[in-house]
Amino acid sequence: MYKLELKLETLTLKEYALANGAKLAIGRHPASEIVLDDMAVSRHHATIEVQGQKLLVFDQRSKNGIIVNGKKVQSAQLKHGDIVRIGKKFTIEVFVPPAKKREATLTGEHVKKAQ
Repeated sequence: MYKLELKLETLTLKEYALANGAKLAIGRHPASEIVLDDMAVSRHHATIEVQGQKLLVFDQRSKNGIIVNGKKVQSAQLKHGDIVRIGKKFTIEVFVPPAKKREATLTGEHVKKAQ
């Protein structure tokens, strides 16, 4: 499960939790899941998608593009702590939960080999 925080400058406006297969459309269009009221944002600006174990952002041929950690990109795999800038005023901060540690278990097969 991934978490995104939509921010207007330093103010957190909304949080989004994304599971596998989730897709969020971002833009000025009212049908977008994340609607941004900023003339620097295109109607259909970008999408953020969860594909398997990856969180991806895609520019949808927007006029002003997307900026990830200060670099303009067409698409990017997002990681914990990444900042996605869309338009002049809005950012999306990415939170990725730590990977679950697998605990070692002792099975009968291991016991036989150890003896």
